[in-house]
Amino acid sequence: MFSLRARAAIVLCAVSSLFLASCGDPEKEARLQWREEEVNAKESDLVRREQAVIAERGKAETQMAFALQREQQAEKLRAELNAEIEKTKRIRRELEIKELRGPLPAITAERVIIIEPQTGDVLWEKNADKRAPIASTQKLLTALLIVEAGDLDKIVTIELSDTQCPPVRIGLKVGETYTRRALLTALMVKSSNDIAQALARDNAGSIEAFAQKMNARVAQMGLENSRFSNPHGLPAEPEQYSTARDLARIASATDLLPDIRKIVKLKSYVFEKPDKKNIILENTNRVLRTCSYCDGMKTGYTQLAGYCLVASGEKNGKRRIVVVLNGTSNGVWKDAEALLEWALKA
Repeated sequence: MFSLRARAAIVLCAVSSLFLASCGDPEKEARLQWREEEVNAKESDLVRREQAVIAERGKAETQMAFALQREQQAEKLRAELNAEIEKTKRIRRELEIKELRGPLPAITAERVIIIEPQTGDVLWEKNADKRAPIASTQKLLTALLIVEAGDLDKIVTIELSDTQCPPVRIGLKVGETYTRRALLTALMVKSSNDIAQALARDNAGSIEAFAQKMNARVAQMGLENSRFSNPHGLPAEPEQYSTARDLARIASATDLLPDIRKIVKLKSYVFEKPDKKNIILENTNRVLRTCSYCDGMKTGYTQLAGYCLVASGEKNGKRRIVVVLNGTSNGVWKDAEALLEWALKA
């Protein structure tokens, strides 16, 4: 399709051709002159119209750009308003929660954190990123790896290396056989170090190989302040350490596993030996017996780590995990129970 100007040019060209063909005839020349002037007038009119259309189009584009800018400004204002509304709601909720919970209990432990395991939200913390040993609470990571490996009903035959560890020991003997589940339950209830070694060796072939698995798992979780050398938490070389925050993340991961949830809530466990003699194991977590809504998880003690406890609990649909590290022999239980009760109020 030709533009208006192009069509006018074609017409003008045709008229010019006719004009040349009519040279010598005054009447025809007059008519052709008139036609040429008419075409020129139309062409000028078409040019004006085309310019007017371009001007109108430019005006419309300017108006559209202005309207888009106003719309973008309005959207930005709406987003800012919604953000302010959400901030106000959050502040109001925080004030309501603070009023419901009341003042924070006085505690004696050096490293502490309280989290909501479903979301990972931190409710309160104290020195939560300080690196130091965490004693037997790292058996939560041991349990995590054992359960994730599966086949908990597989038989484990005790070897000499399993029995060669410092106290606390349950007294495993070479050649005895147990299911992984039975050993895991005894480990989490009574915290026996020979059981930790037996499970680690069964899982990875050696303590060193299992420690590599432990460090690989925490690296996978994005925990950069933890390093482990054995499955039980006793002092070792290279030095092992973690933080309250990292341990809370490990505890949250174990809290998702039904096999571990069932075990850590047990107040006691009957450990059956191959000779049919039963050993009644009492859970080392005293808070299970003093707090009705506590349902786990793991204790620990070394001189460097102090008295440690990871305590979990649930009440009125709310679930919390409290990590208490470098506590005192009496204070660790009081701290954990008081913080759990405080956190579960709202």
